[in-house]
Amino acid sequence: MKTTIRLLPIAAALAFLLVGCQQTPSENAKDVAEARQDAARNVSEAKQDAAETNKEVDRDVTAARTDYDDAKQGARVKLSKVEADAIAKTALADYDIATARADGAYEIANEKCDVLTGVERDSCQSTAEAKHEADLAAAVAARDEALVRADWHE
Repeated sequence: MKTTIRLLPIAAALAFLLVGCQQTPSENAKDVAEARQDAARNVSEAKQDAAETNKEVDRDVTAARTDYDDAKQGARVKLSKVEADAIAKTALADYDIATARADGAYEIANEKCDVLTGVERDSCQSTAEAKHEADLAAAVAARDEALVRADWHE
């Protein structure tokens, strides 16, 4: 009987700790909002990098086209090479944007899962992970397709 009385406070403390580990809806909403802000910031940065890359490749292509107009045949080879490089650089910049979007969406989805428990949480996290993997695979496929186009452009 004394053992039962001694274990009762320990059991109550464990139950309190388990309940205290679950995230409240307001904490979860805050985490989701932070994940959205991080995702938006990462996508914005990737877009800025892509815009800079696009400006750079546009300048390169314009310069090569000018050279082509001036020297015709010899410059045509240079133009093709510069265009191929532009396609490849743009593909890599677009890939960075797509992966930033995929990573951001994944973080947001995971934050939304934090308010759930048990099987629902596991299912939510599995769905988020599967969507993330699919988004990354699509980004890789699009990038690789463009890189192949760049190789053939030369």
